[in-house]
Amino acid sequence: MRIFVAGLLAAVAWGQDAAPSLRAGKYQVTLRLPVEGLTAQEEMQIEYRVVDATQVDPVMGAAPVIRAQARSVIDMPTMPGMAKMTEDAHPEGVPGEYGVHPLFPHGGDYRLQLFIKPPADEEFHVQFPLQVGDVASAKNRKPRPKPFYAEVRSTPKTPKAGEPATLAISVFSRALNNALVREFDIQHERPMHLLLVRQDLGVFAHEHPEPASDGIFRLTHTFPQAGDYTLFVDVAPKGAGGQVMPVRFKVDGKKGERFQIAADKLTGETSSGSLRVTFAETEFPAGKTLRMACLVRDAKTGAPVNDIQPYLGALGHLILVGEDGETFVHSHPDELDPLAGKDGKLAFLARFPKAGRYRGWVQVQRGGVVETGPFTVSAVEKK
Repeated sequence: MRIFVAGLLAAVAWGQDAAPSLRAGKYQVTLRLPVEGLTAQEEMQIEYRVVDATQVDPVMGAAPVIRAQARSVIDMPTMPGMAKMTEDAHPEGVPGEYGVHPLFPHGGDYRLQLFIKPPADEEFHVQFPLQVGDVASAKNRKPRPKPFYAEVRSTPKTPKAGEPATLAISVFSRALNNALVREFDIQHERPMHLLLVRQDLGVFAHEHPEPASDGIFRLTHTFPQAGDYTLFVDVAPKGAGGQVMPVRFKVDGKKGERFQIAADKLTGETSSGSLRVTFAETEFPAGKTLRMACLVRDAKTGAPVNDIQPYLGALGHLILVGEDGETFVHSHPDELDPLAGKDGKLAFLARFPKAGRYRGWVQVQRGGVVETGPFTVSAVEKK
């Protein structure tokens, strides 16, 4: 089967006066986005109209293409390892109009690819850039319910610091009457990433529960210190793309020393075991996708390391949590950079949803051992 790829019909304009439109052969596809724009962590509705531009009625305009088979694929070209969002489009009430309902895990620059098969013609393909705002930018309106949520149960019911506990994690779909989700896409080599962070940001762990035959993920974990935690459940339900669901969790026992992020120095540097990771900057603009360049050196010799090994499908992992204990970022090095990992150089693609201090953890692997190092940086309002 041949697939026609669209050429640009007009400059993409995101205002209300000019909807983005593309032409593929005789077909024209016009995109209609929400008036308030696209926002992360909320189910969005994206509609598009498909017409035959060679059949134009003087009054009704171009003939709508009805009963087409249409599907969408949404991804981030700069992060090929991120799970794609795939969905069969449904027809809207107006002939020739179709809709999809994606949920974007975080703000940034996405790509919407549409594969459309008219009833009596070959499939064609068009793609549009999508700009998605952060949760923090969605002001003065009530947030929409998220289509997925997670629950965490523990044995014992309330774990105690220093003692092992079995965690059972379930993911549910609101769109399917709160049914248990059993099918997941693999992202970065695992069906689930579980980030366990104490609310003062002084304790951090990155684990990978495995699913059992009943569809529930399980993990035995020992919390080193007591306190109130947020467990960030990071999964990709089949075809829905990456979803991050925070769950509050309490651990009893000895709390240990409380971490004060407000008093921590903005060093942008961390040492962990035999590694030292230094960021070029300690302040970054919020609400903007950027490259956080860093240098990974040997702590003893000071020389850049050249033996970083892939870990979970990437040369490194960067997790950032805001001082509110809720704002969450999980990013990876630029996978399109041919120099990534050479002479100790890594550039993480990250986006701070809002201004404030963030506690970060860099994870890299050398000699089969994963090392984690914390640091503190600040995000500032864009000028």
